[in-house]
Amino acid sequence: MAFMGIGMAEVSTCDVTVYDGQRVGKGDELGMFHFGGSTHCLIFRPGVDLDFDLHGQAPGLHSANIRVNARIATVKSAAR
Repeated sequence: MAFMGIGMAEVSTCDVTVYDGQRVGKGDELGMFHFGGSTHCLIFRPGVDLDFDLHGQAPGLHSANIRVNARIATVKSAAR
């Protein structure tokens, strides 16, 4: 799995605090965004099957935000 931080509009800094080759675990901080809007993208290798948790709502313009640190998906299986 890979993480890609995306700075949008007024973001002044995407501050990555991990270094090349560092091992990170579940919940470890990878960095932070400073000022303004930002998002991220999680990239999985082919064959990874995800079960998305929509928190009881349908995706769309009238959906509510999902709380920080809430589960957004669970890996069901991965090709080897």
